[in-house]
Amino acid sequence: MSNLTKTLNENKVAENIQQLFINSKNVRIPAYQRAYSWGDKQCSQFLDDLLEQKGKKYYLGQFLFEKDGNTLFIIDGQQRLTTTILFLSAIAKIKITKDQNVDSIRETYLTDVFKTIDDDQVIFKKVTQKHLVSAIDDTETISQKRIIEAFNFFENELSKLENESLDLIQQTLENAVISTFFITNKVEATQVFEYQNNRGKELSRFEVIKAYLMHQIYIQSTNNEQANNDIAEIQSIISKTYRYIEAVEGYFTENELLDNYCNLFFNIGGNIEAIKEKLNKEENKTQWIKLFFENFVELTHSAKSIVSNKNQSEITNLFFVGNEANWKLVLLTIFYKGEVTGDTFKKILKLLEVLCFKLKLGDYRTDYLPNYSKQYFNPKVTYNIDNLYQDIKNVTETGFKWYWNDGDRFKNIITNYFDNEKWHYNRNTIKFVLWQYENSLRLKNRSGALLDKDLYNSYTIEHIKPQNPTDEKYSEDFRKNFLQLAGNLALLTQSQNSKFGNKSFDKKSELFQDTALSSYTEIREKKQWTETEITERHKCISDFAKEYFDTSKL
Repeated sequence: MSNLTKTLNENKVAENIQQLFINSKNVRIPAYQRAYSWGDKQCSQFLDDLLEQKGKKYYLGQFLFEKDGNTLFIIDGQQRLTTTILFLSAIAKIKITKDQNVDSIRETYLTDVFKTIDDDQVIFKKVTQKHLVSAIDDTETISQKRIIEAFNFFENELSKLENESLDLIQQTLENAVISTFFITNKVEATQVFEYQNNRGKELSRFEVIKAYLMHQIYIQSTNNEQANNDIAEIQSIISKTYRYIEAVEGYFTENELLDNYCNLFFNIGGNIEAIKEKLNKEENKTQWIKLFFENFVELTHSAKSIVSNKNQSEITNLFFVGNEANWKLVLLTIFYKGEVTGDTFKKILKLLEVLCFKLKLGDYRTDYLPNYSKQYFNPKVTYNIDNLYQDIKNVTETGFKWYWNDGDRFKNIITNYFDNEKWHYNRNTIKFVLWQYENSLRLKNRSGALLDKDLYNSYTIEHIKPQNPTDEKYSEDFRKNFLQLAGNLALLTQSQNSKFGNKSFDKKSELFQDTALSSYTEIREKKQWTETEITERHKCISDFAKEYFDTSKL
């Protein structure tokens, strides 16, 4: 038996959830841990697992703690433990409405024995101890929003249960079998991360790297006190890193940030194998590890700055158009260096948007944007933002490979798409065009541009003249040359789309009266929708697109 395994077996805390809370004085989540991240899927599975037991013994899993005095810091199991408190709090609220006694739940679980991370504790306590659920819009972090959503989910689902079933599921959770262990120093804590990872535990790539590098601090150190100080400093940095990563959720993923960071700073992949290989080549490994976390938090802060400026249409449009080329690394680098003002910066944003849209129209694989970003980032290379702009302008006009532009094919790809292609019903492509077309009309009408990413994601594409009408038969010429043209396509929310279906234009025109987009005016004013109307609208969209994606003045 290894020393670590022996230590874990000797340091057991409790055998079920109830014992854990009765026997503990303080249970805390370290600042360097990620915030609450469970959504409906995980909460639903948590509930289903408990319901399936029907009162039988249930194993909730392993909980691992680092013990410091009377405080247990959760190393593994914080998501399950946080959810457990939310679950029992929801039961308490339901029982209160039924005039049932909930003193045992309140005194055991709904206290300050367990606290979540500092950023979320006020909301967590308000929800779990006082059952005061704020509106989602009042939350400051995504994890706060998830805490409220999880509580609401459990309250809604558990309120459907009869009293006997509610008591049974409470009993199942309180008596759930758990494996709990604690360790007493940071050397063992970092070793445990390695121990878990080597046995296939599902951690994110950053968590795996974080665990490995933090343990390496101790391995490389000859001074335990200094190692502890280094770890404390790193933990503080990691705490900020997680807050920044959470702040950009929906715009940048953790893996995107990690990959771009490792590519930009070290020219390696964002995986543990590449990190180990890189570290092995370093003489001062401790210094390299500290710099790894310091530089990463700075890059994640750059991502936060980008998202904080999403009210600028030039930035939001990039998130709309997609990541066909790695424009995110370009922006991360520019924001990291702070060169985010002036015409050159805005021209780069527009060029990246046009480039990504062009790449949508063809099957192109090559991407040189990371190469340009690394040259621009490297202080040893004479390559400034003007050089970056010029390279991006060149590839926007002619493509990444010389043969892409044979016969001006890449240069004229957008014109060809609208003038010669007859099939525009590619939702990811035409949706972006119609969205920008809508914004151009709103600009003329002096109404605000639509810059909300969630709103954009809620829209889909509908045929104005239906694809498969129930009361009309199309000619072969109409199906081939008009049905799938951009002029016959409109933006609709997914809920609206289901109402429109394959209805005739007469019926659809009535539904269009209830829609809010400016581009519907062109449709509502028509009494019929034939080849003529489709061609007229197609020309309007086509003329707009050719001007919108024109780079001659950039």
